[in-house]
Amino acid sequence: MKQIKYFYLILRMQFSKKMKNLYLMRHAKSDWTNDIVDDSDRVLNYIGHKQARIVAEEINKKNIKFDTIICSPVKRAQQTAEIIKNNTNFEKEIIEKQCFYFSNIKEVIQVIKNLDDNISTPLLIGHNPIWSKLVNLLSKSNIYLDTANLVALTTNANSWKDADTFQLDFIIKPQNLM
Repeated sequence: MKQIKYFYLILRMQFSKKMKNLYLMRHAKSDWTNDIVDDSDRVLNYIGHKQARIVAEEINKKNIKFDTIICSPVKRAQQTAEIIKNNTNFEKEIIEKQCFYFSNIKEVIQVIKNLDDNISTPLLIGHNPIWSKLVNLLSKSNIYLDTANLVALTTNANSWKDADTFQLDFIIKPQNLM
């Protein structure tokens, strides 16, 4: 009888663990028609707006609810984050991280490791080449993130500090849905 109780206790502990789901998204397609505009001031073009709305629709279909959205301070990333926020009923403030723009992987990993453990479903929006390299490093994959691609990664770690390896769950590619 004790063995059965112990088995159920272990089983309950396994199922009570809250998985960490990390969503990484590259900003949507930006406007390159104005060569004078500083890179950080480039905005989304028509296709970029459409891509971000399509990704938001897919997020809703999959019933994903983000705990937080963190993005680069660059306009195209901010616009992408705003479209996701407004089309998924995300009601919190979007957080900006300077290190998501022209940074290195170590800085972005540190942001992930420093996430509050009450957060289980963050969305991070940034730029290539860092975002593709980050996905590949975390999930041992070989993926190139095109504009507005969203990757879902899962880890069994109880704490973000312990989250070193991730399973690639799915990729949303709006280019395939247009």
